[in-house]
Amino acid sequence: MVCCLGLTLGISCYINRLLQPLYDQATRSTTFFKASNAVHALENYTKEARLQSNTLFATVHVNHLCTIMPHEQLTEPLQHFLYDYVPDRQVQGLTVDAIIELIRFVLQNQYFIFDNKIYRKIKGCGFGQPQLRTTINHDNDIEPRGLSFISNHPPVMYSTLIQACLMHSAVIRSKVSDFHNERRDVQIVFLNNGYSINFITEHVEQLFQDFHISNWKSNLNQSTYDKMREEIIEYDQQHQEMKIKQR
Repeated sequence: MVCCLGLTLGISCYINRLLQPLYDQATRSTTFFKASNAVHALENYTKEARLQSNTLFATVHVNHLCTIMPHEQLTEPLQHFLYDYVPDRQVQGLTVDAIIELIRFVLQNQYFIFDNKIYRKIKGCGFGQPQLRTTINHDNDIEPRGLSFISNHPPVMYSTLIQACLMHSAVIRSKVSDFHNERRDVQIVFLNNGYSINFITEHVEQLFQDFHISNWKSNLNQSTYDKMREEIIEYDQQHQEMKIKQR
């Protein structure tokens, strides 16, 4: 298998660096990188009057995909993808055919030890192997609220975490009342972690100032919240685009 000491690990990582930007570019409009992307897409879908009373939503779970598919079923779709999205049939000087052959070489040279015997995998790829990934679903049972997970961060990071939690809440909550509930949750979590109310209030106030809301306790209504939320969504999208380009 391709593991931290595997002989084919270098090839696998190299191919992943070549293909990941292509995949990100091709699937950007249909891929949710995080929960807020799904919320924003649904809001746009509604604004376009495409959400109907009979609209159906489906969740598809594919278990153990990377272990059950024959190697050719893994490489053939990838080959078609590259032919469609790489017009000159080259990625950074490496031809599509050469890329496919390298992938076949990696897949065909996956070994593991069981009961003191060496076996070769003839289906799927190793769990530790870099591969193209996509996030297609946000499960509300896993993340039922907008509050980000706060743990194992050094104290110096908490000032930015407060604002990050509030921004995340704004992106996924369209109603100002729901946002206030999330804001209270954030403040309680930080209070329970030993941070003073003055420290928390300072950084909450800073967030509203950054997005042009003065005296938010009096002025934050649904209308002003909608404007602030649009600014936060735009900022979030720009930040996400920058992270994708830096991959």
